[in-house]
Amino acid sequence: MAKHEFNSNNQPVNRKVRGKSERSKIIESMKRLSKSENSFYDMLVTRAYDPNDTFGASEILKRISPIKRQTMPMIEFDFDDEAHAHVQAAQVMKATSQGLIAPDVANMFISSISSMMKIQEATDMNRRIEEIELSLGVGNG
Repeated sequence: MAKHEFNSNNQPVNRKVRGKSERSKIIESMKRLSKSENSFYDMLVTRAYDPNDTFGASEILKRISPIKRQTMPMIEFDFDDEAHAHVQAAQVMKATSQGLIAPDVANMFISSISSMMKIQEATDMNRRIEEIELSLGVGNG
């Protein structure tokens, strides 16, 4: 068995116990005050109708109609996913210069290409080390 495999005899030491969620703590506090979730929502809606209270209305609105998360627009441009990374980056730059891609989106593309190269490099290095260890008859196996 490898050192990193866990079983009944190999367990982490000083494991941190996960505490109660904030929601659980709040509900327990409400119970101590003889309140309920329903009474909380009733109070919130009552506050929302008070013209002098700006908090209640905004909280209700956030829950009824949450603000949508911004997402990047869908774009199409010539991109060869089989090409070398420098060719792909050039394709992204060309699409940016033609106005097909916003500069911030192009930056995200090029960062992604760079990240993929780093992942590939690490994968290749691990494979090569394993091959060398195998040929030498050493390793984790």
